Amino acid sequence: MSYNYLFKVVAIGDSGVGKTSLITRYVDDTFVPKAIPTIGVDFKLKDVMIDDKIVRLQIWDTAGQERYRMQLSSSIYKNANAFILVFDLTSKKSIKELEYYFGEIQNNCDEDSLIIVVGNKCDLPDQVENVQEEIDSIFKEQVQNFSKTSAKDGTNVKNIFEMIAEKLKERKLQKNKNKNKNKNKNNQNPNQNTNENESENESGNETNNSVVLSNDNSKQNKKTKKTCC
Repeated sequence: MSYNYLFKVVAIGDSGVGKTSLITRYVDDTFVPKAIPTIGVDFKLKDVMIDDKIVRLQIWDTAGQERYRMQLSSSIYKNANAFILVFDLTSKKSIKELEYYFGEIQNNCDEDSLIIVVGNKCDLPDQVENVQEEIDSIFKEQVQNFSKTSAKDGTNVKNIFEMIAEKLKERKLQKNKNKNKNKNKNNQNPNQNTNENESENESGNETNNSVVLSNDNSKQNKKTKKTCC
């Protein structure tokens, strides 16, 4: 089947939190009580209809065991449109592990990547921990999307992925709109662009200084923590 949009979504988190189960529940609508731990990476495809457009999600499942962390190369994070940080609502240890993965996202991916935090296993209410304090401490309001799910009974699973598909489609449309707007503006003012280029060439040292400043700012931006819409 053909599609209108293709987005890369990466699920990351500690081992045993239910990344594979969440993806399997969404893509195949099944639940495996004792899923085999993922070794390295795997991915599944799912098409979603949003506003009469087909959005294809390429959903990457990553290994959570510590011994595999170094094998998750930057290529896994590169060009990812969205990340799902998954933890176990019954384990505060798994929440603390999100700090490591959040740092990896900041160091390896685009600043405008969508980041969703998911607490899985809400079907175990008697064992669920109070996690809001830990969430606030790790992300400091940089991630505004936090949801509780259950891969076992399907609670919120479909909603999470369809929300991601919708947000990514909206972002893509807005980028295209801004790009076309700038293109039309440039086409309407060709003489102005020519004069601006001549002015930059005549300024010599000033142009060089502006390039250096731009590079310095880009380095600072890489150190700036990400925010999520």
